[in-house]
Amino acid sequence: MNSSLFKLWLLPLLLVALLATSAAAQSSPLIMKHADSLAVARKRGTLLLQGRVHFIHDSIQFRTQRAFWHKDAESVQCSGGFLFTHPSGYIKAQNGLYQKKSAIATASGDVYAGDSAASYLFTGDYLEYDREREILTMPQKPKLYQFEKQKSGKIDTVTISAKRIVYNKKDAFAQAFDEVKVTQNDMVVTCDTGFFDRKNNWLSMKGHPTCDLKNYHLTGDSIFLVLDSTGKSLKSALVIRNAHGVQQEEPKKNAPGSVTEAFGDTLYAEFSNEKIERLYVNLNARGFFYETDLKDYRNLMDGDRLDLYFNQGKMDKAVVSGKAQSTYFYVKKDRSVSGKNEATGDTIHILFDAQKNAVKSLKLLGAAAMASGRYIDMEKTERLKREAEAAKASEKAAEKELDKNKESSDNKDAKTVKSKLEMMRKIREKAVTPPKDL
Repeated sequence: MNSSLFKLWLLPLLLVALLATSAAAQSSPLIMKHADSLAVARKRGTLLLQGRVHFIHDSIQFRTQRAFWHKDAESVQCSGGFLFTHPSGYIKAQNGLYQKKSAIATASGDVYAGDSAASYLFTGDYLEYDREREILTMPQKPKLYQFEKQKSGKIDTVTISAKRIVYNKKDAFAQAFDEVKVTQNDMVVTCDTGFFDRKNNWLSMKGHPTCDLKNYHLTGDSIFLVLDSTGKSLKSALVIRNAHGVQQEEPKKNAPGSVTEAFGDTLYAEFSNEKIERLYVNLNARGFFYETDLKDYRNLMDGDRLDLYFNQGKMDKAVVSGKAQSTYFYVKKDRSVSGKNEATGDTIHILFDAQKNAVKSLKLLGAAAMASGRYIDMEKTERLKREAEAAKASEKAAEKELDKNKESSDNKDAKTVKSKLEMMRKIREKAVTPPKDL
């Protein structure tokens, strides 16, 4: 026989066999294996079963202490404890209902549901389990715990709480709605609607989402997080619209802590070993950073795009592009601020000294707009300010002396005081003159 004809002849037989298998599964009876007592209500077509009630249907079975068996509807309503087991897991609750035709089990009251591999646990007040699609729905006070055993033997736990959770066990995919909170190690995520793909290690959130890690805080209209292959730590974060990111470093070895913030339409961050490596902000990008002991001296960066690069969590390099502006303060060893640099251009490149946590070099590029920069000696400005204040005080004293001598017959003293006063005014005017741009 020709091989192609043989395949065409075999295909209908395979389809018939599959349909027959499916029909057999649908028509398999619901069997009561045991009950201590039985009462029949013929008019209602129900049986009341009590004491160690045990049912079997295909590969599932459930036990309870009291059950109403509706024969026509092929459903069993259980109370006084409900233990439902299937090949891949179990459901435990105070009450339960199993409907044979739809292959759906529901449970209520102190619900616990888990799998035989101990990879997840559901808790709540109510649960619906679709055993054919392997979907669990919890609409009342649900919590989903997902467990993953690490190579070290430690159990890594992801906890999801919300007002409603739908979990696809087959795809390890969870959907959570209203007052959503996801926690894993140091990571805490909140939002109105969240999707968590455990198989591919990503989370998607919208509706006032926030993401907090040990040293990082992210907010925006929507956030998309990718975890590393182990699902243990954050690999990248994408924030879309009204993006805001904060990175903090705690003080170490007598060195002050630092804070970096970035704002924009879109924000993207990459992480490695739980430390940030790169931060990118696009459209109306704005950022600043400062050391925690000098909060009033914020180094500013503004432009169409902002790229920040980090080394072990500390700022290493920054590139500000498109109508770029920057302001940087210079801090001395004694932690006093000596001056600041203001720069503008099409693009600004900044290199940082990670050890000193200070700007090492600044490069300005200009095309559409001329690049310019100026340095303001803040120490000199402060010194001139003090001199001006001293000159003003002396001037006031001289004016008083002049007034006192106006009525004196000896005009010589008055002329001397007036000359001295004029000299003081010139000194003060010189003192308040701003420094020239460098």
